[in-house]
Order: sequence, then structure tokens, then C-alpha cells
Amino acid sequence: MKSENKYWEFTEEEMLHFGHRLRRIRALVDLPDRRVKKGETGGWVSDSAEISDSAWVYDEARVYGSSRVSDSAEVSGSAWVYGNAQIAGSAKVSESARVHGLARIYGSARVSGSAEITGSARVYGSAQVSDSAKVVGSARVYGRSLVYGWARIVDEARVAGSAEVFDLAWVCDGARVCGEARVYGSAWVAGLAEVSGEARVKVKSHVMTLTSIGSKDSTVNLVRTEKRHYLQVGCWEGTVQTLMEEVYKGSEKWVCDAATKQQWIKEYQALEMLAMERVAAWERARSEEATNQ
Repeated sequence: MKSENKYWEFTEEEMLHFGHRLRRIRALVDLPDRRVKKGETGGWVSDSAEISDSAWVYDEARVYGSSRVSDSAEVSGSAWVYGNAQIAGSAKVSESARVHGLARIYGSARVSGSAEITGSARVYGSAQVSDSAKVVGSARVYGRSLVYGWARIVDEARVAGSAEVFDLAWVCDGARVCGEARVYGSAWVAGLAEVSGEARVKVKSHVMTLTSIGSKDSTVNLVRTEKRHYLQVGCWEGTVQTLMEEVYKGSEKWVCDAATKQQWIKEYQALEMLAMERVAAWERARSEEATNQ
């Protein structure tokens, strides 16, 4: 127990957990907001961990190492919080979840099921991570987003807004999933891909990402939506059908020689052809799905 507390104490009940001495805690006062009465016992805590403010550890949950649970956060069920992890705000870690490493859970975020948050990952806002999902590395899950099933959010990936990532889907590298997007099935969103709006990505081929295209060395994202698609080229967003109109309009402002201008136009034309092939494949798949329903 790193800091003086006035609302809980250790009981004499103790256990050895992977080399850590843990003791059950007991409330010294009523904690109405935590639904805990004076004298009621809680979960297991090590001397080195910190439980402060009005936070509480319930049931058979275990908090140990240099971890910290503060504010009005709760750890319950058979969840483990350890290493240098921090749970703060009104966040809740429950069931068989594991939070460790340098991970941070805060705001009103929820981590449940057998989910695992580790590395220097962050889950915050009203985000929820559940089932057997994992958030690792420097990944961030926030907003009102949901990550569940066997989904993996790794590296420096971001999941935000009201997005959902589930089933066996992966979001990795520096990819971003936001808005009302859904990434599911066996989808793999990687690199610098950005999946947003009403995107629906079920397999790898539902996203196409290219880099260093055209006059601004832009990153290109072509993404399947529920009914159509959208194309992002740098800051511009539209469809494959409107791409070249935008290119020709913008080419009037390019500051370059004629040969470079022609090269950039050819790159955009090649992009248009490639994107049209991918969109056509999506449309064929939609037609087949509709026929089979």
C-alpha cells in the first residue's frame, strides 16, 4: 500500500500469487457509490499496489505489483491488474480481464470477459473491450468504440468514434478505424489505412492502401462501405468516379514542369483503373450475396 488510506485495511487472509503476497482488503467505512458497507471484504491487493480515492477491488480480483486503482474505478470478478497498470476515473475492469504492463484504463471505459490490455495501450472515454479481445503495444481504443470477439488492436493502431472491431479482425501498424465503421470477420487493417464513415470491412480485400501517389505523395485509402465505397487521397475524399475530375481541376495549380505533371496524371490514372477493378469486385460480391439471400 503506497499511500495512506482511511477507508480500507488489510485483513489477515493472505495468499501467494506468482511470487506476490496478496492480502484481502476490508472496508473501514461505508462506500455508498461503490455499494460497499463498512466491514465488508473485497478482493486481493499487494503491499506495493495502490487503491485510493474511492476505488474498490471486489470479489476475487487481484491488484498487485506497482499498479494503481484510483478515483471511482472498480476491479471485480476474477480480473487481474498488475505491473505498472493504472485504472482511473469511473473505469471498470471485470470478469476475467487482464490489465498489465504500462496500460491505462480511464474515463468510463469497460474491460471485461477475458480481454487483455497490455504494453502501453490506452482504453478510455466510453470505449469497451470484451470477450477475448486484446489491445497491446501503443494502441488506443476510445470514444464510444467497441472491441470484442477475438479482435486484436496492436502497434500504434487507433479505434475511435462509434467504430466496432470484432470477430477475428486485426487493426495494426498505424491504421485508424473511426466513425461508424465496422471491421470484422477475418479483416486485416494495417499500414496507414484509415477506415471511417460507414465502412464495412470483412476481409483484407475490403481495404486498399497505397502510399506516395501523385502531386503530394499522398496516402490513398479505398474502403468498402455497406452500399458503396469511398476513396481518400490525402485530404480529399470522394469516389473513384469523381477522382480524375478532381485531379484535372487541381492540376491547374501544380507548380512543376510538363514532364512531372504528366507523370502525376499517369499515376492518378493508374490509381483510377486499379480502384475501379477493386470496386467492381465488391459490386459482384454484393450481387452474389443478394442472390443467395
